[in-house]
Amino acid sequence: MSAAPQLPKHPTPDEAVLNDLETLLIALDMHPMFMRQSFKILRANLRDMKADHLPPDTRVLKERFAAMQDDELLSAWAALHNPFRLQDRA
Repeated sequence: MSAAPQLPKHPTPDEAVLNDLETLLIALDMHPMFMRQSFKILRANLRDMKADHLPPDTRVLKERFAAMQDDELLSAWAALHNPFRLQDRA
């Protein structure tokens, strides 16, 4: 039996960070409302996925999120999937 995942150590990111992450994931065809992937896959994609086709501002977002510490990125990733945040989009 595996242990339950630990809660992120960072507080929930502000809405601007969540909007930036969502914008990036949409640009990478990894929209969080449609694609629930594991955090390890998200981390690998952010580090390894080519971003040459993206506009410069989106490439900056990719580099920013790829450079985040795991617990900080996990907090943002988890907050994107918060059903209370998404309820007005359904």
